[in-house]
Amino acid sequence: MRRTLQPARLAGSAAVRWGVAHLAFGEQRQVRKKRAMLRTAEDVTRTMGEMKGAVMKVGQVLSLMSGVLPDEMASSLASLQSNAPPMSYDLVKQVFIGEYGDPPERLFRKFQREPFAAASIGQVHRAELRDGTPVAVKVQYPGVAEAIDHDLANVSMMIRLGGLVARGLDAGAIVKDLETGIRAELDYVREAGWQQRFTEAFAGHGFVRVPKVFAELSRRRVLVQEYLKGQPFTAALELPQAERDRLGEMIYRFCFGSIYRHGLFNGDPHPGNYLLLTDGTIGFVDYGCVAEFDPPTIAGFMRLIRALNAGDIEEWRSATEAIGILLPNAPFSTEELYEHMHWYWAPILEERVRFTRELATEMVRRNTMTTGLGGRINKHCNVPAGMVFLTRINFGLAGLMAGLQADGPWRAIVKEYVDGDPPSTELGELSAATTSTGLPI
Repeated sequence: MRRTLQPARLAGSAAVRWGVAHLAFGEQRQVRKKRAMLRTAEDVTRTMGEMKGAVMKVGQVLSLMSGVLPDEMASSLASLQSNAPPMSYDLVKQVFIGEYGDPPERLFRKFQREPFAAASIGQVHRAELRDGTPVAVKVQYPGVAEAIDHDLANVSMMIRLGGLVARGLDAGAIVKDLETGIRAELDYVREAGWQQRFTEAFAGHGFVRVPKVFAELSRRRVLVQEYLKGQPFTAALELPQAERDRLGEMIYRFCFGSIYRHGLFNGDPHPGNYLLLTDGTIGFVDYGCVAEFDPPTIAGFMRLIRALNAGDIEEWRSATEAIGILLPNAPFSTEELYEHMHWYWAPILEERVRFTRELATEMVRRNTMTTGLGGRINKHCNVPAGMVFLTRINFGLAGLMAGLQADGPWRAIVKEYVDGDPPSTELGELSAATTSTGLPI
């Protein structure tokens, strides 16, 4: 009942604020509307952080939708990426006793009671193994699994509060993607398995660090992994542009190198999951939302990208239908489809592209339109089984890269993976020299 009342009260407060704001005239109306937005943003962020689970995950996704949310809302929701309200230590002990039969103090040499990170599904504590090895211990919030069904029934209302989303944005698509992902993220044993796959794939890599997972110490609601010391990724926003471009290329290569060299995709690209390490590398620390693609599926991706590079839009249409992104016999011309859908691949359609707020906004807007020609086309688009996490590129990677204002030869980078072209940058040479190819393509 409390979880039902929280968003209901929030909606009521927001409605009253907006009503009062609209009673004013002229310049005073704008002042009151701005004040109402700030208050609503603070209330929504606090409520999402306290409720955690599916509701907080929506807040994280929305915070990355550059240009779609009002600035005040996006700025407030950004705190949910790594700075949510923590649960009490008594609840942490409750989880440990349920999973191990013992509190943390009996399992670790040291265990810090205060978490250093708190997110939507769990929070992370520093600890030491019996031999002194520093580790990060992720502990799932009690009751998260039981609350998901209820939260998903109310989350559409939450994300529409106070003008949260732009006209034409389909909240249902976000909720559907969220439901698929969040259920998988609840099983930390499964996550440990995925993380081990990434650890092996990127062992010895020149700029990607994946923390070792201690599977034998992990349980369904507790994940024990190597502790990586670094700065939050938000510190990158203070760096010179050249360094932000370099970090952007690292992330881009990690995302697409994972797909085309290992058949894996880590579907939760937001700043809270990245660490800037002291040696100039990036730590990628969360693997609860992973998809795996078989060689035929990867080959389908490659066919589509080759058609785009060749400017053959009829072949591009056939490739999108073959892979299941576009339903067959959609009642639109190929030119109409391309004009609407090409934004999904906009970063690789030119030799160099800078990710901007405007570009990220358009990528998200086109992919989620529900009105006009774009809305009609989207009804004939599809996210094939097993590929639901790819939609998070629009909401996550594009927004993150736009935050960096990252500029790079993204087209040439993807051609390295798709066509076997030689490395186009110094980071490409380093990546090629320190990465094994896992797929027989």
